[in-house]
Amino acid sequence: MRDLPPLKALRAFEACYRLRSYTRAAETLNVGQPAISHQIRLLEQDLGIKLFIKKGSLITATSEADTYYLEISQALGRIAEVSRNLRDRSNRKKLNLATYPGIAAYWTLPRLHDCREQTKNLSIKITTIDKERDINWNQVNCAILFGTGNWPGYECEKLISEDVLPVTAPFLAEQLTPYTPEKILTTAPLIHLEDTERRWFDWSDWQKEFAPDVKLPSDSIAVTNHGLAIHQALQGQGIVLGWTQIIQDLIEGGALVPLHDKSLTSERGYWLVAPEKFFTSDAGGNIKNILTTEQARQNACPFPTV
Repeated sequence: MRDLPPLKALRAFEACYRLRSYTRAAETLNVGQPAISHQIRLLEQDLGIKLFIKKGSLITATSEADTYYLEISQALGRIAEVSRNLRDRSNRKKLNLATYPGIAAYWTLPRLHDCREQTKNLSIKITTIDKERDINWNQVNCAILFGTGNWPGYECEKLISEDVLPVTAPFLAEQLTPYTPEKILTTAPLIHLEDTERRWFDWSDWQKEFAPDVKLPSDSIAVTNHGLAIHQALQGQGIVLGWTQIIQDLIEGGALVPLHDKSLTSERGYWLVAPEKFFTSDAGGNIKNILTTEQARQNACPFPTV
């Protein structure tokens, strides 16, 4: 088929049109932005038309691009659907799920273990990532990601709401009784989950809500991994803001002790994210059913919220 443009150029165009950003398209396809610009130029030269008009960091699609996208997006979607169906025909279906290390260790893997009967014909691989841009969607079927549910071109199902409490190990909790916001902030080391993008709650948010007159101490521990922060709290090395639905089993088992009677909440959370129509496949429907059933079971949070 000599008239077909290169597949790389078509994938770059589809991502740019859908996301309206060369940068976001590059992150989605796991390539550099210059590579995206190069593919778009090649496609424009091949077609003899202008596809996008750049205005700073944003791009605007031309009318020719609108028409082209309408046609090729359906074709690419059909190719993806047929490919997924062929992969699903094996007796033991395979699924690759990407997520953050802490979510994998303290939430996803325990739930999959508890649902072994439902996954006996499904081979599941968990790939850990630090940031969303680390995902190679060519090798991953679905992912558990943090955000507000806005992933254009993907289907999303909310699993865990952002709902945090200060927690620590039992022997350190005994030293802090009676628990007060002032004592929590000033007595034991605070374990900070560092995030330069300020995606989730940190100790400054908790301090503003519950102890606005108390200054945050300078002697603290900072990590970039929620799983590592929980591990440090379990070892009694400090106090962490733990996600209640992630550490619920640890609280119920007595391994962690809540130090406050109200949790801090937002509309953000962890979502099950997958390409369109993936959840209609056997493997996609199976994993969605398992994880959303667990989410529903945990929704009755025993802690008041603010």
